[in-house]
Amino acid sequence: MPVYKYKAINAQGGSVDGLVDADSVKTANDKLKKDGFYPSSIDEVQKAEPGKMSLFNSVSISELAISTRQFSTLISAGLPLEASLATLSEQTEDTKLSQVLSQVRVKVSEGGSLANSLKEHANVFSDIYISIVRAGEASGNLDVVLLRLADFLEKQAALRSKVRSAFVYPIFMFIIGSGVLVFMMTFVIPKITKIFEQSKKALPFMTVVLINISNFITEYYYLIFIFSIGLMYVIYRYSKTEKGKEQKDRLSLKIPIFGRINRMVILARVTRTLGTLLSSGIPLLDALRIGGEVSGNQVYIKSLQYVSENVKEGTSLATPLEQSGVFPPMVTRMIAVGEQTGELEEMLDKVADSYDQQVETTLSALTSLLEPVMIVVMGGIVGFIVLAILLPIFDITSTISR
Repeated sequence: MPVYKYKAINAQGGSVDGLVDADSVKTANDKLKKDGFYPSSIDEVQKAEPGKMSLFNSVSISELAISTRQFSTLISAGLPLEASLATLSEQTEDTKLSQVLSQVRVKVSEGGSLANSLKEHANVFSDIYISIVRAGEASGNLDVVLLRLADFLEKQAALRSKVRSAFVYPIFMFIIGSGVLVFMMTFVIPKITKIFEQSKKALPFMTVVLINISNFITEYYYLIFIFSIGLMYVIYRYSKTEKGKEQKDRLSLKIPIFGRINRMVILARVTRTLGTLLSSGIPLLDALRIGGEVSGNQVYIKSLQYVSENVKEGTSLATPLEQSGVFPPMVTRMIAVGEQTGELEEMLDKVADSYDQQVETTLSALTSLLEPVMIVVMGGIVGFIVLAILLPIFDITSTISR
């Protein structure tokens, strides 16, 4: 439902402004008059589509973490909920988040709970965010859980940033190298080939291979393009099916080196989510469900469903986690100790911190290894091309000199 910003005169003759939630300008005008306001201007803030994803207009985790920490500070300072939301909406630099917070403020001012108001914007606030806020409202410790939630979001953003930054250089090198190779194969090699054809001499094997590859690319580039796009589309569509999604997720855990990193990232994400949810007062079964969704991997989603079913029957958390076969012994043993000592939340956070550190160490080592490997590979390909071109040139030169 759209949100409108208005300026109006109240019954006492004073000037007021604010936000109103309505289907149209006329509805907003009628709503304000019913409340005793006489609007002088009504402007639409945003035509909202709650729950709908926006690819190019989303809110970053880091921006959400900053606003959440500020929200906690305002609440702990004794500022009313509606006033806190208004302040956040005004001071945040993210336009999308500012508009969303304005809509949440309107819903809260109309008597809705904060958690239910946030739930209408599922593209910005995740299940874990809404669940923790709901628990904070119920316990009366909203400022405390918001602070804990801000810590959680900041650690998630830091982990995501480390993973992304580690692959920026290799991806950049791959794109530039591929572009250079395609340019040489389609423009440079065909021109040099004409010189070799005119000489009518037998060409070295390397040169013949290079020329054939170049001819294939230049003659059938449109077929290569269509085949590549078609193959990517088929893989994409299959990966969206239940079976394809599971196979893709299983494969992502088995790829050498990268599979290990993926497992560590998922384990850090799941254990930190569980720890944050449990320490915020969320029931274990709900925490396991949300933890599975946060993992984003079908293998872990099904494993945590299995764990949830066993916990529902009265077993401890550590036992079904160990039986699932996807959680390492270190995780299950530390969780078992946490259950025995009554410090499960703290133990889950320690496990998450441990995996965060392992991810950072592994990514640093991988990045330092990838750079020389890519240089050697690209150097080898360029060397092959150069050698394939120079060999017949040397042969032609030596023939002329005789």
